[in-house]
Amino acid sequence: MTDLLRRLTELEADVMYQDLAKECDEEFTYVTGGVPVLLSAPHGAVHTRLGKLKQEDEYTTGFARLIAEKTDAHVIYTRRKSNTDPNWSPDVPYKRLLWQVVETESIRFVLDIHGFAEHRKFGIALGTMVGESCPRQRDVIIRMFEAHGFFQGAEIPLSRLDVDRRFTAVGLEGQETITRFVWETLGVPAAQFELHPSLRIVERRPDATEPQPFHGVPEMIKAVIQAFVALVHVLTDPAAL
Repeated sequence: MTDLLRRLTELEADVMYQDLAKECDEEFTYVTGGVPVLLSAPHGAVHTRLGKLKQEDEYTTGFARLIAEKTDAHVIYTRRKSNTDPNWSPDVPYKRLLWQVVETESIRFVLDIHGFAEHRKFGIALGTMVGESCPRQRDVIIRMFEAHGFFQGAEIPLSRLDVDRRFTAVGLEGQETITRFVWETLGVPAAQFELHPSLRIVERRPDATEPQPFHGVPEMIKAVIQAFVALVHVLTDPAAL
């Protein structure tokens, strides 16, 4: 295992997928950064949507933390099971903290990281509310992923970049996505990123909701990390924002 993937695994180890936060513990955490970009991982552990439990998006917390560590970006991430879903419900603690960070730290872009199921026939899904949530940056994001081997219409499914098709960040009826909240309520550009399990899961842990053992593709996980690191660096350039 390379140092990069080892560090991703170490950061993910702090997440307890199935355990509610105890009185002295934190359900989610904020780590300050030095550049005006915020990474968000609201589904790092099991969460509750409309009264029903939804399984964790494995390694999205570790992923967001690693990118923040490499770029000095701010990061908010879930580390314990939650009775809410920040990517669905309005006025939940996660969103209140996010609002505070965006305003206090003069955040200029939010990258919200999620995961989707293995059966999807693409590697990364970019959701920008069909360009509405980041009109100036959408093409910059697409070009950055292309530079790291992820293209719209790529023949290899894991290399395929799905843009504003399956996961648009618009949300379903009654849903307020993180991206919609940040753009419409806070007036800050944002985008949603959904990752295939093969592009984020180094090795499935025994406490994961999904029971089958699973290993991602190491070289592609590294490529995605490098793409995000490069993207954060570009988004810190005022000309790109």
